[in-house]
Amino acid sequence: MSDPYDIENSELMDMSTPSSRKKKVIVTVIILLLVVVLAVTSALVVKIYVISTFVVQGTSMWPTLDGGAGAQDDNDLANGEILYLNKLAKIKRGDIIVCTPDWEFLKDKNGDRRSIVKRVIGVAGDTVEVRDNKVYLNGEPLDEPYINGFMDAIDGTWTLGDSEIFCMGDNRNNSLDSRVGGPIPLSKVEGKCFLIKGIDGKLRTP
Repeated sequence: MSDPYDIENSELMDMSTPSSRKKKVIVTVIILLLVVVLAVTSALVVKIYVISTFVVQGTSMWPTLDGGAGAQDDNDLANGEILYLNKLAKIKRGDIIVCTPDWEFLKDKNGDRRSIVKRVIGVAGDTVEVRDNKVYLNGEPLDEPYINGFMDAIDGTWTLGDSEIFCMGDNRNNSLDSRVGGPIPLSKVEGKCFLIKGIDGKLRTP
């Protein structure tokens, strides 16, 4: 003969099961929502503070970077290669960077300055000299296999102060850069390029 207390306890357990399952579902949903919120927040933080993108325009960095029409300028500002930038990276010589210097010749018709992509030639404490169509860094000729042919350069000498860099385009004869505008404060650097998406969609490193 069954114990009436066992039957009663069994019935109570059966009655409580749907409620327990509902609580578990609610907890699971809450956990999933928290995971989604954290993932979205993390992605936004990375996007805003760590990584950004930049579309190459023009020919100043040809042949290293393609603005969309090879060695020729075009009017399409969105068909160039895409650069992925690390906003927190330490800037060093040879890096490809995107910056927004306070140069008057970079102003658009609305008075806003556009961002440009260049290569870092010198950093704080360096002396950059351009003479006889060649670049000298701290008195030594700089090996530059990346430039586009012979450089018909603007002569000059620049000694960089704290938190300053000197930048030039790889297409030296078609680049407005530090030779014209002068050194660039590090505060004007948007980020360092660490990945390039080519016109063909393929990825490569600088």
